[in-house]
Amino acid sequence: MKIQPTSRYIRAQAAASGEVILLLGVRRDESPTRAGSVGRYDNGSRLNRHNDLVGCMVYRPIVELSTDDVWEFLASVAPPWGGSHAALIKLYRDAGGGECPVVTQKTDVPSCGTTSSRFGCWTCTVVEKDRSLEGFVESGFGEFGPLIAFRDWLASIRNDPNRRMARRRNGRITVTDDGVFVPGPYTFDTRREILTRLVALQDRTGRTLITADEIARIRTIWAEDAAQAAGWAADAVI
Repeated sequence: MKIQPTSRYIRAQAAASGEVILLLGVRRDESPTRAGSVGRYDNGSRLNRHNDLVGCMVYRPIVELSTDDVWEFLASVAPPWGGSHAALIKLYRDAGGGECPVVTQKTDVPSCGTTSSRFGCWTCTVVEKDRSLEGFVESGFGEFGPLIAFRDWLASIRNDPNRRMARRRNGRITVTDDGVFVPGPYTFDTRREILTRLVALQDRTGRTLITADEIARIRTIWAEDAAQAAGWAADAVI
C-alpha cells in the first residue's frame, strides 16, 4: 500500500527526467536494525544509488542526527508553515515513548515509560504490542482502550488456519521450498466478522474508523472475490 505506489511514482519521474533524487529521513540512531540497513548502502558519498529503482539516487540529510538532536531542533525552530511543534512534542509525550523531547524548561519535563514511540497504523499486527497506543491510555486517554482490544483481537486471529482460505488472491496454493503451507486471505465469514466488529467499535467510540465509501469498496471486493472463488471451484470440478 505504501511501497508500490511510491515506487511507481519515482519510476515515472525518473523516466521523464532521466534521474531523480529521493530525500529519505532515515537515521542510524533509530535502532540497531536501522543502523545496519543504513550501513549496507553506504558508499562514502552523500548520494547513494537506490538498490531497486533505476535512475534514483538517495540522499539522507539527517542520517547522522541523534534522537536528541531531532527533538532539540524541533523544540527550538518553528516550522516553515507557521505555528510550532508543540502539538507534535505533546503527541510523543502522551504516547509515553522512549524518544522524549529535549527539556527546554521545567514545565516541559516529559514522562517517558516505554522504549518505543514509533507511530503507524493502529491496527498493525506486525508488532507484538502497540506501545504508543498503550502509552496514550496510561496518560489518561482511556477512550483508546477499545481500539487496543480490537487490535489485539486481530493479532490473535491472524494465524488461525480455520480463518484462512487455502488459495491466495492469485488463485494459487503456495508451499515454500521448506514445505511450509502459506495460507491465503481471510475467509468471507472472518472478513464479515472483522467489519461488523469495526463498525460496532466506531459506533461505541464515536470516532471515524471507516467511511461509508470504504465499506462500499470492501463489499465490491468481496463480490469480486466470491465470483473468483466460484470460478476456482468450478474449474476444480471440471
